[in-house]
Amino acid sequence: MLVRLYVVVDQESEELVDEVKRTISDKGFKISFSPCREQPTLAGCFEFYGTAEMNDEEIDKLLAYLNNDWDGDRDNCSSYGFNTKMFHPNVYYIQFQIQ
Repeated sequence: MLVRLYVVVDQESEELVDEVKRTISDKGFKISFSPCREQPTLAGCFEFYGTAEMNDEEIDKLLAYLNNDWDGDRDNCSSYGFNTKMFHPNVYYIQFQIQ
């Protein structure tokens, strides 16, 4: 299945975004990431996307790793870092979708 990940990082730092991406890749998830850019509606934040082909087991592992409390269904869910445990302390928001 094709999956899409949208991540907002709470600082405008390309180095920090690269660190967040490495944190995901270092866990063995094979995700292709877009370059980062300024998040248009949140001051001081960067955003980026990731896409991958994953099976059900890989999806379950990724979701469990990224956050401990998702809102929505498994195929379209999101989470904010201020009220959940994110995989990285500088991640403000994540959205996950199965395409």
